Amino acid sequence: MVILRPDADEETRASILNRAKEIVINDQGDWGKVDEWGKRRFAYEIDHMNEGYYFVLYFQAEPKTLDEVTRVFKIADAVVRAMPVRHGEPVAAAAITTSEE
Repeated sequence: MVILRPDADEETRASILNRAKEIVINDQGDWGKVDEWGKRRFAYEIDHMNEGYYFVLYFQAEPKTLDEVTRVFKIADAVVRAMPVRHGEPVAAAAITTSEE
């Protein structure tokens, strides 16, 4: 999951998500889907902000790839928070892409 600044425009949001996708694909990973939750209110104030854009990214990759995606999120100015989750067992790519349908 990644939360972006509420004042980030559509181009900035797309750029950050495309950068993550590019990293995963270049490291031979499988890009699943992106769930856009939209702008949501925080439970508590973060860096003087009360809301942000939420995205949940689904992909399969090596641990080093997840580390690189996390590093890129940490240095991006538009990212408020990022929380990577490593699953113990790989999730089938078909399950990733069809869970919303």
